Amino acid sequence: MVQTVREVFTPCEVLCKCLGLLPLYFHTKLKLWQKAANGAHFLLNINMLICALKICVPHDLKSESISLVLNQSFVLVIVMNYVHPFLCTVLCAAMSGKINLILTAIEAIDSKLKALNTEVNFQMYRRFAVFLVHVSTIPIFLLLVIYWAVARATDIIYVFAATFISFHYFVVVSLDVILVGVLSKQFRAIGEALRRMYFPTTPTSGGFLTTTAPGHTAETAVCSEKEQLTVLRQIKILHDKLNDVVELVNYCFSVQITFCVGLCFVIGVVCSFGLFRAFIYRNELFYMGVLNFIWYMYYLFFVLFFIAVGSKITREGKRIGVLVHKAINCSTSTAVINELNIFSQQLLHRSPVITCGLFVYDWTLLYTMIGATATYLIILIQFDVSFPNLVNVNGTATSPGV
Repeated sequence: MVQTVREVFTPCEVLCKCLGLLPLYFHTKLKLWQKAANGAHFLLNINMLICALKICVPHDLKSESISLVLNQSFVLVIVMNYVHPFLCTVLCAAMSGKINLILTAIEAIDSKLKALNTEVNFQMYRRFAVFLVHVSTIPIFLLLVIYWAVARATDIIYVFAATFISFHYFVVVSLDVILVGVLSKQFRAIGEALRRMYFPTTPTSGGFLTTTAPGHTAETAVCSEKEQLTVLRQIKILHDKLNDVVELVNYCFSVQITFCVGLCFVIGVVCSFGLFRAFIYRNELFYMGVLNFIWYMYYLFFVLFFIAVGSKITREGKRIGVLVHKAINCSTSTAVINELNIFSQQLLHRSPVITCGLFVYDWTLLYTMIGATATYLIILIQFDVSFPNLVNVNGTATSPGV
């Protein structure tokens, strides 16, 4: 039975430490030998990334298509793909102390929720964390096995290096998905404490429901006015602390996740353009174009997970506002109504939002990405039609009399 948030976080934490995204020790107070171990661990992973970069970049730059536009687009993808792991490694290592603060704050909020007779089912999120770890590792290992069976020794080394770099993308997104998912569950628990235990959500007469519609259960306040005020103040404090944790998550992961979403967007545009050319020209790169698009869908799968949990935490914040106004309509105590009105103002000014400062991570972002992908795809197609391909250029250059 999973009891704490750190147990939920353990599967992703192990993978993060293997990739250098988190130091070996990231508690509040570290001994000198632990700091030395963290420094050696960080330098080791940076050196591994540099070695992987030396192997992958020359190999990727050799791959050319007959389209000048597609070649230049792949250069942009290569640059972003290999900058990303360095950026994530440095930023996650720098923010490791704040990640520990996030976990500590979530555990403290969970203990306060238990005092309100409301618990979060961490067992479900532990299974979710294990699922994300498996989804991020198993397909890549299957790809490794395939390359091991059909590739030459030099290609196998390249695949190992490319796999090590690609892991950073999936693990960073999984890490943030787990943290935001747990926070959304705690916002839901606050709403449940407000709705189910202390405040009725159906209008009453004299504080108690006199009649109910068929199939509906009568709802009444289960404690006195004084207890309601006490619990309501505790809920307000918990909600405020949860918003502090959300802001800390935004601060720690906004750059990494923004870069992940940007990388996914660029890969989507380029792979969609490659797939378009593959279907139009049906040349020897047809299957490569299809495989690249499938690989893009794998990247998009993780971004969709993050957008889903970001949208969920916003939805849970709005749900609490709805429950507060239902409680205002149902309550007969002036003191309780005044306290609920103050809570309503707090919800108005501090609602949970996962953002990087430029845009909010919700489903509207997906629609924006789809529209932008279509726009840039049309632009690339127009440029591709305007510029001669490499076959024509080489043919002109080698023609007699030129």
